Amino acid sequence: MGDKPHDPVTGSVDERIAGTSGDRKIFNSSGNTVIYGIAVLSGILIIVNGIIGTFDVFMRYFFNSPTIWVAEISIYLVIASSFLPLAYVQLKNGHVKVDTIVNWLSPRTALSLEIVTTILAIVYCLVIDWQGAKMVYTSYLTSETSPTLLRVPVVIPQLFIPLGALCLTVQLFRFLCKLIKTMVSGKGEGPGPDQQGATTGNAHKSLISGPILIPGIFLVLLFVAFVFLKVKVYIGLLLLFGLLLFSGIPVAFGLGLFGVFCLYFLFGGTAMLVQVPVMAYSALDSSITVALPLFVLTSIVLREGGIGARLYRFADVLVRHLPGGLGIASVLFCCLFAAMTGSSVAVAATVSMIALPEMLARGYDRKFCIGLMAAGGTLGILFPPSLPLMLYGSMTGESLGALFMATLIPGIILAGMFCIYVAVVAGGDKNVQRLPRASAKEIAVATKNAAGGLFTIVIIVGGIYSGIFTPTESGSIALVYSIILCCFIHRTVKLDGLLRSTLEAIGVNAMIMFIIIGANIAGQVILMSQIPANLLTLIKESAVPVWAVIGMINIFLILMGGPLEAITILVITLPVLYPLITGLGLSGLWFAVIMMINMELALISPPEGLNLFILQNIGKATANEVSRGVLPYLAVIAVFLVLISVFPAITMWLPSMMMAK
Repeated sequence: MGDKPHDPVTGSVDERIAGTSGDRKIFNSSGNTVIYGIAVLSGILIIVNGIIGTFDVFMRYFFNSPTIWVAEISIYLVIASSFLPLAYVQLKNGHVKVDTIVNWLSPRTALSLEIVTTILAIVYCLVIDWQGAKMVYTSYLTSETSPTLLRVPVVIPQLFIPLGALCLTVQLFRFLCKLIKTMVSGKGEGPGPDQQGATTGNAHKSLISGPILIPGIFLVLLFVAFVFLKVKVYIGLLLLFGLLLFSGIPVAFGLGLFGVFCLYFLFGGTAMLVQVPVMAYSALDSSITVALPLFVLTSIVLREGGIGARLYRFADVLVRHLPGGLGIASVLFCCLFAAMTGSSVAVAATVSMIALPEMLARGYDRKFCIGLMAAGGTLGILFPPSLPLMLYGSMTGESLGALFMATLIPGIILAGMFCIYVAVVAGGDKNVQRLPRASAKEIAVATKNAAGGLFTIVIIVGGIYSGIFTPTESGSIALVYSIILCCFIHRTVKLDGLLRSTLEAIGVNAMIMFIIIGANIAGQVILMSQIPANLLTLIKESAVPVWAVIGMINIFLILMGGPLEAITILVITLPVLYPLITGLGLSGLWFAVIMMINMELALISPPEGLNLFILQNIGKATANEVSRGVLPYLAVIAVFLVLISVFPAITMWLPSMMMAK
C-alpha cells in the first residue's frame, strides 16, 4: 500500500482528514497567487451555480414562472469552473495516477520516467491549447451563437478551454523544470507532494533501477506501439493504452494522449486533432456535469460542518440495544452519510474517525472494527448521489435520475447483509458491551440534533424520487441548504472553513472533469476503431451464453480491482463494456449497479484499495491487519454481486415503477 493514497473523488487521505488548511502557506510561499485566485473564483462559480439553480426551482414552483436562462448559464459556469482551475489541481498534485509499477522503481529512475511523462502531458496540453484557440477563432469569425433563446456567442464558453489548458501548460512547464533541476542536482528525489513531486514516498522497496534504461525502454515501446497502429491496429492500441496507463502519468492525461495519438496515426493525422477541443467541450455540455460539482461541494461543506457526528449519534440511539448494536449503527450511519455525500472515502473517513474509538472502547475486536469501517465506506458509491455513478452517466448518457433509482434497493440490501453479519459475529462476542434501549427522550434529542442533516437526505433522495426536482436541481438546493445549515444555523463553518471547502471541491471537480474529457476522447477513438462492435460480433458468432459473458466481465473487473483503484477501472473499461452490454440487449442501468459493486470490491481489495489506506491511516493499523479485517466483507460483497447478476429485477424494479408514473 502506498503512503499517501489519493481518492479520485474526494482528494487524498491527508486532505480528507486535515482539509486544505495548508493552501495559504503553499501559495504564499511559492508566489502562486494567480492560481490561488483562479481556484477561489472557480469555487465561487459553483456556489453561484447552486444559487441560480435554486432560484429556478423557486420561480417555477411558487410563481409558475420558469427561467429560460439557468440551464444554459449553468453549463457555461461548469465549463469555466472545470477548465480554469486545472493548474491548481496540478499544483496540488491532485491528479489520479496508476503507480503500481512506478512504486517499484528507485527514486531516481521514477524521477527520470516522470520527466518523460510530464513532457508527454505537456504535448497533450499543447494540442488542446492550439486546437482550442483555432476552435475559438473559427467561432469568432463565423459569429456562431448558442441555439437557445439567449443566443450567447459560443466563443465565450469555448474560450475557457484554451485558457484553462494554457494555465495548465505553464504549470506543467514549471513542474518539469523542478524535476529536471532535481535530477541534475543528483538528489534523486522528487520535489515532494506539497511542491508537486509525485515520485517520493514509494510504497515498495526500490527493486528496479535505471534512470536512463527504464525511460528509454518506455520510449522504444511507445514507438513500437505507433508502428503497430499502422500494421496491427488492435495490438498497437492495447500496447499504447497499457504503456500510458501504467507509466505513472495521470489517468486524465493518459486517456487524452491515447485519443490524440490514435486520432493522429489512425484517423487522418493533424487534421483530426481539431476534434480534441470539440470533444472536450461536448464532454462537459450536459446536465450531469452540472450536478456533479454541486454534490461534491455539498458533501464537503456537510463534513466540514460536523454533520457526521450528529448523524452517528442518531443512528446509535436507534439500534444500540441490538446484538452488535454499535456496529449496526455504523452501517446505518454509512447509509445516511452516503445519501448526503456520494463518496466512499468520505464515508469511510468520517465513520472511522467517529465510530472506531467508541467501538474499541465498548469491547469490539479491533480487526472486526477496521474491516467494518472500510467495507461500510463502500456504501458511499451505491447510494444516490453516488459521484462515480454520475461519472458513469456522463460517459454513457444514461439518465442520472434512473441511475439513482436503480441503486437504491441494492444499496439497502447490501447494508442489510452487512448488518446481519455484524449482528451474528459481534452479537456472539462476550467482550462486546450491550447497552440498554435508548429512552424516548434520548431518541427525541438525537433526532432534533440530526434533523438538519437528515433533511439534506430528504432534499436529495426525496426530491429526486418524488419527481419534484431533477438530480441537478436537488444538487443546487442541497448546496444552498448545506451552506445555510452549517454557516448560519449550526454555525460550525466559518468563512475560512467555507473557503477551504470550496477549494477542496474545485480541486476534486476539475480533476474529475479532466478525467471525463480524457475518457470521452479515448472512448470516441475506441468506438471509431470498431472494438466494441467487433467484440460483440465475435461473442454472437461464437454463441457464448450471456450469463457466461457477464461472469467473465465480473471476474475481469474483480482481478483489476487488485492493482487498480476504482475510478480508473471505471473510466478505462466503460468505453468497451457499455456498448458490449447494451449490444447484447442488457440494461445499462443494471450494468451500472454491477460496475458500482465491482468498484466497491476494488475499494477494499489489497493492495491498492483506497478504503484500506483510510483505515491504515486513521486506525494506525498495519497493512496486514487491515487486509485481514476486510476479508469477510469481500465475501459478503461477492455474494451480493452474484445476487445482482442473477436477478437484474432487483435493480430494475424501482426505475420501472417510477418511470411508469
